Amino acid sequence: MSGRVVVLAIAAVGWLIAALSAYVLIHLFGFFGVGFLGLLLLFICAQVELESDGSAGLFAAQAHAKQTMSRAERASQRHQQSLYQGATRLVRYVGIGLTVIGFSGFLYFQLD
Repeated sequence: MSGRVVVLAIAAVGWLIAALSAYVLIHLFGFFGVGFLGLLLLFICAQVELESDGSAGLFAAQAHAKQTMSRAERASQRHQQSLYQGATRLVRYVGIGLTVIGFSGFLYFQLD
């Protein structure tokens, strides 16, 4: 087998898992539940972003500790925050998608 066939098989299995999980979510919770789950994910992402960025300005001890860090410690902290931002961005996009799909499906079936 070539590498391309393996990659395509893994992608097909991934899409199958995504489709089955979407079906289970809608079957268990309905479209409104999926939209609410998306809003919950967006709220959690907002809280994570606020805690990582804005908390140093609110508490003087944390601001002082940040100022006394060495360059290597600050660089390490910035690198760790960039990793969190990438993961938070992915979860935020999933939350936006779930919210849009959930509430638009709910409205579609309620108005129909």
